[in-house]
Amino acid sequence: MTATSTPLRVVGKNYRDVLGEIKNSFSSFHASEVSIANVVIENPDQVSEMNISQLAVFSKTSVASVVRFSKTLGFKGYPEFRLALVSDLSRIEHLGIAESELDSGIISTDTSADIIRKIAHADSRAIQTTTERLDLKIFEEVLTLWENAKTIGIIGLASSGYVAMDLQLKLNRLGKHAVAWRDAHSALTSLALLKEGDVLVAISHSGTTLDVVDVMSEFKKCGVSLVLITNALRSPASALTKFVLHTSARETTFRSGATASRIAQLTVVDCLCVALAQRNWSGTKTALDQSRAAVGIRSGKKLSDIEGFHSTSKPSRSRGGNK
Repeated sequence: MTATSTPLRVVGKNYRDVLGEIKNSFSSFHASEVSIANVVIENPDQVSEMNISQLAVFSKTSVASVVRFSKTLGFKGYPEFRLALVSDLSRIEHLGIAESELDSGIISTDTSADIIRKIAHADSRAIQTTTERLDLKIFEEVLTLWENAKTIGIIGLASSGYVAMDLQLKLNRLGKHAVAWRDAHSALTSLALLKEGDVLVAISHSGTTLDVVDVMSEFKKCGVSLVLITNALRSPASALTKFVLHTSARETTFRSGATASRIAQLTVVDCLCVALAQRNWSGTKTALDQSRAAVGIRSGKKLSDIEGFHSTSKPSRSRGGNK
């Protein structure tokens, strides 16, 4: 298999946080899925050794329910889910970190060393598991939407708002017209800014924030394509679009998980923007050279000193001249 045809999941094949994804998805599970999820969380080692019929009996559901549960989590079926669970348990054992510690986040008795270790582990795991969770087909479809859009709108609230601003900056540097909103009122009053063929990118960890859902609904009525970056398997926001890119970050106490969720979102943003830049290599280089030159001027550098920048314009005035 060539590098261009390799499924994206192979990138993070050994890092998928199966138990974490199940725990974060309880609110979106149907009744039978909750029953299966409970027995998997409470007895992961035991379940990893069961065949599909045994798990159906153990969870008091059915074989069909186990298949649906596996597919809900993004697997082709139970064998793939079971293999990922075994891999997850092996990884946790290798790291020497208890599953309970992965969920507890920062506690009052932690030392500074504990805090550093836990945050570093949560953030690195969020990056690795997010790349595993991304769907390559949808990823490339989103890139095509962005390429064809004249304007890209971005909505994100609270910590997701910082990710929205970062995405706007990156798209602007690539020569794309993008605008980010960090509250629903600003987004809705700018409804006329996006037309049919344009794109709205919504960033929401839970996918349940009413303001984000309302903004998505209103822009959808205008014929705008919707893209959602979220951690949730099912949510009101994900029901509005087929272009959903999933992150993977655990929610923990003391909100240490909020840091990991933001880093997971930034990982998706970085992957998209680099891939978009690659699609228009020459145009991207020109746009980046221009922005690099502008920043260089502000730092006191001469245009001729900026690597890769060539200009036929007249030299700018010296700093000692009249302004």
